[in-house]
Amino acid sequence: MSLLAAPIVKDEALVLRWFPVTDSSRVVVWFTTKYGRISTLIKGSQRPKSWLLGQYDLFYTCELLFYARSNEDLHMIRECYPINRRPAFRNNWRACAGASFVSDLLYRISPPMAVANELYTFATQTLDHLEAGNINPALLFWFELKVLDDLGLAPDLSQDFPHPFVFDYRSGRPLPTDQNIHPESLPLSRGCLSLLRNFLEMDSPEQAIRLRLQTDQIREISRHLDRFSEWHLDLRLPSRAKALELMIR
Repeated sequence: MSLLAAPIVKDEALVLRWFPVTDSSRVVVWFTTKYGRISTLIKGSQRPKSWLLGQYDLFYTCELLFYARSNEDLHMIRECYPINRRPAFRNNWRACAGASFVSDLLYRISPPMAVANELYTFATQTLDHLEAGNINPALLFWFELKVLDDLGLAPDLSQDFPHPFVFDYRSGRPLPTDQNIHPESLPLSRGCLSLLRNFLEMDSPEQAIRLRLQTDQIREISRHLDRFSEWHLDLRLPSRAKALELMIR
């Protein structure tokens, strides 16, 4: 949907980040259902008598009304009301670390105003499970792989080879060790290959949170995703490493 057709836009949105502009004003980055990632300027929101004080914060889902500027990246907010504040993230630091990874990944991979309805759904489902106390690394892996799949960048894990094999992150697929031409490729265990396939096939996070991963499996999957994302997206995600570190303590 084009912003040109609707200069005043109403949408549901997640708060991904905010940046101070002055002592009382902020730029807020949102992920919306209809327009993907957008940024709004909120003037005076931190003043004691501002009607916007407390109406938005990190990981909130809000109903957002803003003035769309078709030729600019920064839009002006008109109204904002919280739909889901997700208060557990203020007390549960493991859940908050997982939520930070979700927001960080969405912020980094989504271009401005690119429609991504499924990504919005994946993100809200993941945040809701984290907020409910499902502190499971499998949930983060499920979310990341669903994001890659939605972008058309998911690894190709369909082929089977006799073990041992490696994960060739450049081609995004497992290869027999004797066919590997990149010495920096890491060994891929059969158990982790099966888990990665399962994450891609799962339709909902409810299936992911039933899994109980071993610490060595968590670290192995994270290493492979690190190399894959850095090669294909030029993307490093220390937020994932920190979230996983806190979850497995």
